[in-house]
Amino acid sequence: MTRRNKMTATLVTAVSVSIALAGCSSKSTDTAASAKPAETAAATKAASTAKPVTLKMFHFLESEAGPTLKDINKRFHEKYPNITIEYENAPTDQYQTTIKTRFASGDAPDIVGVFPGTWKDPFVKAGYLMDLSDRPWVSRLQQGALDMESKDGKVYGLPLDQNAIGVVYNKKIFKDLNLTIPKSWNEFLKLADTIKAANITPLALGMKDLWVTQIIPYAMAPSAIYRDAKTFDKDMYDGKATFANSPWKKMMEDYVMMDAKGYFNKGALGTSYDQMVQLMATGKAAMEIMGNWGLPPILAANPQADLGMFPLPYAEEGKPVWVPSAIALGLGANAKTKYPDEVKLYLDFWAEAGNNAQLLTQAKSFPVFKDVNPDLDQTLKELVPYLNVGTYNFLDQNWPAGVQDTMMKDIQNVMVDGGKSFTIDAMLKEMDKVFTEKKGQ
Repeated sequence: MTRRNKMTATLVTAVSVSIALAGCSSKSTDTAASAKPAETAAATKAASTAKPVTLKMFHFLESEAGPTLKDINKRFHEKYPNITIEYENAPTDQYQTTIKTRFASGDAPDIVGVFPGTWKDPFVKAGYLMDLSDRPWVSRLQQGALDMESKDGKVYGLPLDQNAIGVVYNKKIFKDLNLTIPKSWNEFLKLADTIKAANITPLALGMKDLWVTQIIPYAMAPSAIYRDAKTFDKDMYDGKATFANSPWKKMMEDYVMMDAKGYFNKGALGTSYDQMVQLMATGKAAMEIMGNWGLPPILAANPQADLGMFPLPYAEEGKPVWVPSAIALGLGANAKTKYPDEVKLYLDFWAEAGNNAQLLTQAKSFPVFKDVNPDLDQTLKELVPYLNVGTYNFLDQNWPAGVQDTMMKDIQNVMVDGGKSFTIDAMLKEMDKVFTEKKGQ
């Protein structure tokens, strides 16, 4: 979710990765396939004869897109010399708060980041986001990706990629200790014990950064809840289910148990995400539970790191393991922009197959377009068979606003002393309270 707490109210089907992954070894289709020729030609002509325009863009894109962002903006300007992109970046947490304020004050930029699922719904209701249903790239989207950026049959965001959460592991350590990929929760715990006995930290964890706290329960929930109770979120909205009377209690107990057994680095609550990355990059930790967006920072710190990835096997022996998977980055438009045609050209440019494939390669993430099949690196390919077993969205993408923030804050509170001062029951009670209060908004 980047630093991912962009996860989101209507029950939707989990984003399906299997369609795009079936052709993961083939090259991207030509960019010409991403727009209707006549429409594109007309737009290009209109732009070339127009007066100079500067489009303001506010997003959290930079941390994942890296040099790809600058390159695409540069090439877009070369194609449309009259249009200049003025980009402003913000961390994910800061963005979510700031963009609400800027829309409310009438100071929103032309191009904005749009999170999938329920996050965008209040913005749609307030009339802040442009309807993009007529864009040529809509028909190319995987259905799950389209659903997550749609509301009441209209499209309000361009999804760019999707991510999955799993266990990133150091292959050298696994080889040195003769370890194999665990298939069940008990096997995973035994694996952690073996690593700890070798005086290596089994799992790097940096809970000082609030967003990191949610990753482990997000990795547990698809197998623990949604594999066998696909309507759990809908049941929550209907008042037929609660966090308190669900596998959430066991999930949190196991989260606390891992800390108590010393599977995490010492002082995880005071460890930042960047320090977590360093633990992995230097081989001081054998594993981390993280999304695929966590791979580039480790490799940037240590290009020689040999990494693999498998799903957290939070399941009994012989039971299927499901993987959390969801839209990561999205682009949208201010409905009140003075330059709607130019903004649409910019979004269309990002949707071109070649440009999208470039982003996927940089971000090490999975495609959302049916005709974009980049060459995935070996680490991502390892996760492909598991993704085809079963997936479910990042949890907050189906939650009312506020539940995720409550969960992350309370996870930190529980982990202070293993749930003695602030109990797991108190955490789940608070989450239920916020869910009930916010679900109708």
